[in-house]
Amino acid sequence: MMGSKAYSLEHRALPDLERNNNFDSFVGAMKELAAQNGITWVIPLDDRGIALPGTAWDLREITKDGRPRTAALRTFSLYPAGLSDIAARIPDTPRRPDGPISSEWQDFLKAVVLEYLLVRKKSIPFVTAASLAIRFLAAIADKEPWQVTVEDLQLTCELADARQPAKGTSIVLQAIMSTVVDRLHLADACPLMGLVKRTRQQKEKHSKFYLTHDRLARTLSERKAEQKLPEQRAFWELVRIVFTEKPKTLNDAIRFAMVKVLLFTGMRVGEVALLPLDWRRARTYLDTQGRPAGESGGISEALMVRHFAEKQGTQSLYETTQFVPDLFRDDFERTLAQVATWTSPLRATLKAQYETGRLFPMYRPDQLVNAVEMYVRLTGNPMWAGKPSYAVRECVERYRQSWDLSDLQELASSIRKETVLSAAVSRYFSQENRASGLVLRDGIGYPATGRGVQNKFLRISDVESFIYNSVPTKVSDLSPFTLDNGTKLAPWEMLFLLPKRAVGAGRGDTILHPAMTFSVGVADEALLQAALGDESRTDRFSLFQVYGRSEEDRQLKLKTHSFRHLQNSELFRLGIADTIITKRFNRRSVAQSYEYDHRSLAEEMDQLELPGAWEEFLGDSKAATVAKMIQAGRAQGPIVREFKRILQEEGDEPALLFLAAEADGFHSTPYGHCLNSFTVDPCPKHLECFSGCLHLSATDLPANRRNLLALHGKLKIAMEAAQARPASTVGRDNQIAHAKVRLEGVERLLSTTPGSQVFPDGVDLSKSPSGRSVLSGT
Repeated sequence: MMGSKAYSLEHRALPDLERNNNFDSFVGAMKELAAQNGITWVIPLDDRGIALPGTAWDLREITKDGRPRTAALRTFSLYPAGLSDIAARIPDTPRRPDGPISSEWQDFLKAVVLEYLLVRKKSIPFVTAASLAIRFLAAIADKEPWQVTVEDLQLTCELADARQPAKGTSIVLQAIMSTVVDRLHLADACPLMGLVKRTRQQKEKHSKFYLTHDRLARTLSERKAEQKLPEQRAFWELVRIVFTEKPKTLNDAIRFAMVKVLLFTGMRVGEVALLPLDWRRARTYLDTQGRPAGESGGISEALMVRHFAEKQGTQSLYETTQFVPDLFRDDFERTLAQVATWTSPLRATLKAQYETGRLFPMYRPDQLVNAVEMYVRLTGNPMWAGKPSYAVRECVERYRQSWDLSDLQELASSIRKETVLSAAVSRYFSQENRASGLVLRDGIGYPATGRGVQNKFLRISDVESFIYNSVPTKVSDLSPFTLDNGTKLAPWEMLFLLPKRAVGAGRGDTILHPAMTFSVGVADEALLQAALGDESRTDRFSLFQVYGRSEEDRQLKLKTHSFRHLQNSELFRLGIADTIITKRFNRRSVAQSYEYDHRSLAEEMDQLELPGAWEEFLGDSKAATVAKMIQAGRAQGPIVREFKRILQEEGDEPALLFLAAEADGFHSTPYGHCLNSFTVDPCPKHLECFSGCLHLSATDLPANRRNLLALHGKLKIAMEAAQARPASTVGRDNQIAHAKVRLEGVERLLSTTPGSQVFPDGVDLSKSPSGRSVLSGT
């Protein structure tokens, strides 16, 4: 139980260690920022490290984003999992007791929260994750923030990753260290992140559509950062589920619709969750004669979806629109129309609650209502009969097939004939709930005596007080949203509304009556993340777990953001202009769109078109591929320079003749591209290009980078081994020099812009030294 006394902010620190002035300056600046925004810095805690009632920071109020879901900073305890992990890692050390983090860690946590919320305008979910990461680090380090070392940070990341395979906590922690601690030098051992061994990324997988036995083709078809795209099997299983399976509950039907919108639009998960009811926008197009453009072979009307874009530099809702491709238009409109119909009764309830400020506006506060009717209102479950008849079960099954409210009206008339209550009704009106304010009364209003629920009543004012005090999580989302222009948007004006905490729906004959339930919420990103198998949402089943056909299917997971990567790449592959893609996804610069471009090099080449005369001359040859790479700026080297010189000085035909003759010089190596002709002799420095050859051109292919990183590690080990030998060892200096040259070459190749020459002033290693043989010098 929560202690009633405030816990002292004093906490032991390691003795005789000076404070870090930069740390104090950072905390001081954030205290001033808090005062300017009317935020009370000191938060009194109980003995567990939880803020006392009424003292926690309201993050929604701080950001003024107007979202209805509450978000508060109230937990300042040592993260229990961290304490257990460090005790298990060091068996001889007893587990530290649970309790608050030190006052210095508390200050650091608050300062980071304000830095990210008010200065960097980060989202509240990110700040929540940052808070957990800091508490985890405090538990592992067992020292003040400025005393944290690389070893502490490395160990924290390893322990966090062992608990969370998605590596979310360690990624957030590394971001804090890089952007705040190292940047402002808040720790004595800074910089920290440069010395931390990064967590190993998942092995990249190659699309089966592009695998081939040919090494060059496999390299050209390999996608950039393919791990950011949806996993193929999980993607198609999800498509099968949402387009062919029959949802088992109303909540699942709405989740299906949200996933479809995610697939159709590529929006961020929060943008999908907060689609407004008034989403439809259209733009008409006329020809020069003022007639619909469709009559002249164009498009007469384009459908757009009004939504609220994230990451626009504001905590409020940023209103904008996105075009819906004609390919998806019919399905998109039909899906959202269904959602509007399904949520109509929920919307009516939420609107009445919002306008009256009461939970049960359909009743007077002093009105006595039958307890069974109120059971249906409180739980949303209309199945209160102990042994429902065949007619009742038939109504339930029909409703599950159509989600048509008329079937529930027939259910109400059929179940009214029942006389035996289910055990669930009696359990709901337990002695504990009655003591908490759910008082059963007789027909006059006096507290009822005796057992049983039938012919008992509840006073509405008692029920409302019971909900606010005992089950506040069932209170509907009644706070309005704030738009970036300052106007307000009522919660009932959102499209995706759901019954809150409808955990029993779908079990046996249990269903949820959307017109009777009082608890209505606005969908949030957590709903979609859980639907796709988010590891942090273990309290909810994913769609894969519920609807997967095999045990392997039920273990699948997808990241919600991967759909955005997928659609972005597909638009690039289809030849859509990067400016249009950038506009579609509400980005500030075209460069951001290329971060989401996962096309293979082969697909990029397919989008390039050579001038008509070039294509006719070169045909479908290797020379045409090289010409496209030159045109795209993806190839450099002597052949390219000579081709460009001939093109400028002598014209197209001589240049193309030269390219056709020298096109065999294009080679794809495990480390980069080589543009040199080896029609007569093989390269004497095969796979030694990184030693300074001027023909080497850098790429951005993942396979090349993996090979280079592996080679870099081997060369570094070789050089360190040579350096460790006694100075008198024969050949030691030559070994060190040999490894050093190659190590520097690999590092230079890793840092070179893709498509550029690595050693523009290097030597031509393809030419053997003239006049030399194995006998030279003897």
